[in-house]
Amino acid sequence: MPTLSRFQKEQALKAAGVLVPPYPLAPAETDAADQAAADRAFLAAGTAWEHEVDRLYLQLLMTRPEEGADESIHGFVSVCETQGLSAALAQLNSRVSHRFTAVYRLDGELLRNVELVDKAGEARPEYLAEVPMGTSFCQFVLRDGLFMTSNSGGDDRLDGHPYKGVMVAYHGVPIPGRNGSLFGTLCHFDVQEQPLSDAEFAHLRNVARVLPSFLVE
Repeated sequence: MPTLSRFQKEQALKAAGVLVPPYPLAPAETDAADQAAADRAFLAAGTAWEHEVDRLYLQLLMTRPEEGADESIHGFVSVCETQGLSAALAQLNSRVSHRFTAVYRLDGELLRNVELVDKAGEARPEYLAEVPMGTSFCQFVLRDGLFMTSNSGGDDRLDGHPYKGVMVAYHGVPIPGRNGSLFGTLCHFDVQEQPLSDAEFAHLRNVARVLPSFLVE
């Protein structure tokens, strides 16, 4: 799925009836000293506008009803209620070929692992316990509302990323928090190439919407 530009996100927000702040106007020309200060203020205002559009778009995706919710969602909830989150994530992981399925909580500039399932049954490696935002594929989920790559090594969007071709498959969605906030991400990932069908990705998004009831913020 192609990444939307912020102006495309703006159009999607307006089509959904969401009030979007206007893009800041460029400063009028003045003397050199004042112009430099005005240019810096304009750049800062533009960055703030981009972040606000990203935030509103992510909120829209998290609250928009997802088509295709089925009985398997009720099954996930039932396992969460009776056996706990770890067992429910293991069930979710069993539906896909990916080795790992995980929940990450956003904590400032870090993503902290809440729960992780490994098909290989090995202990969680330290590098997956806490991931800096700037080196995580989760950053794209938090920016765009989703991120999917079956083979990061051949994904031009990841040029220059330190984990391109290292963390090979990644399919992630945001987990909403309380009162319109953001908790973190739910993702399948693997160090080998792995596809994910549209139906399974839709299921992942539906699961993310019911997860907040089973997470401690």
